[in-house]
Amino acid sequence: MIIIREKNVSFKIAVLFLAFTVVFTLFRSSMSGIFSLFYAKNGIESASISSIKSFQNIGIMVGLLPAGYLADKIGRLKVLTLSSLIIATSFLILILFRSFLVFSLAELLYGIGLALNSGTLVSYITDLQEQNKIAPDSKLMGIQVIVLNLTTLVGGNIGTWLFEIKDTAPIWFAMVGLAIYPLFIFITVKYLSFSDNKAIDQVQKQRGYNLRSIISFFWKKNFWILLLLNV
Repeated sequence: MIIIREKNVSFKIAVLFLAFTVVFTLFRSSMSGIFSLFYAKNGIESASISSIKSFQNIGIMVGLLPAGYLADKIGRLKVLTLSSLIIATSFLILILFRSFLVFSLAELLYGIGLALNSGTLVSYITDLQEQNKIAPDSKLMGIQVIVLNLTTLVGGNIGTWLFEIKDTAPIWFAMVGLAIYPLFIFITVKYLSFSDNKAIDQVQKQRGYNLRSIISFFWKKNFWILLLLNV
């Protein structure tokens, strides 16, 4: 009976992992190859497009700093929700406003959203496996990589096809998809009888991992050197 239960839980974890990967990647990747085309169509020169795209790297750097702390403090799923809403907001900005500064802000938010998502889902799945005393499955991780690549390919082609119809079509597609992603998370987790998770306070204290340490990182010289290099 224990073995059967472990197999059932392991299967549900795998379904959740792959479903979350597919939905988020599909909508996010539909914009991956469209940004530069969209900027060019709205009168941004090639050199300026490169400058705009650099803000995505800055956003990733900034977003990675609080990602782990927030995941431990408020829960992995809440961070996944936050990341999708931030990215959806960046796409909404692209639709509403058309200028160099606004496009740069959208890229910055997009990078922050990607950073918050990066590694958070894997952490959530790992926690679920530990809670249910299930050994990590390297085969599942391999399948996830395959699914990720295939979904990226499909999403990219959808975005290109929609762009040929109208330049804002892929933005609407991605924005709406990522806006309802939190609802998809809630329904899936509830249906599979899982819950959100946080780090244990005692472990967090042992690591000395708190908001103050993150804020202090901004005062380090190396951080600003990397930031200026990206700019």
